[in-house]
Amino acid sequence: MRREAERAAVQDMHIHHLRQNIEQRLKISLGEDLPGCLSHGVVLCHMANHVSPRSVNSIHVPSPAVPKLSAAKCRRNVDNFISACRKIGVREDLICSATDITEPNSNHTVRVAVTVAELLRYKNI
Repeated sequence: MRREAERAAVQDMHIHHLRQNIEQRLKISLGEDLPGCLSHGVVLCHMANHVSPRSVNSIHVPSPAVPKLSAAKCRRNVDNFISACRKIGVREDLICSATDITEPNSNHTVRVAVTVAELLRYKNI
């Protein structure tokens, strides 16, 4: 029981730091459902470009006319984010998978948090 509670606390800490890093650096406010906010890849692509400008050349974003991205466009954003992480120099074993982003749950979101934290280490190198 205790070990499970400690594990949950560590997960919550990683997710809190992920939210804090994104909101402070991109100067945005994310909704309550953080994994859902990240699942379309737009915010993550902007984070990669924050670290290394133009590391993601094309980001599919929702528009007023089409407020929901198709699964293909979401997947393209996610793949572009992962590719940018590789180009920037994030170690392969610290890069989350596309599934970690597109199928959000707390375990997957922690993996995304680790990737973003590692990505931010490359800011201004």
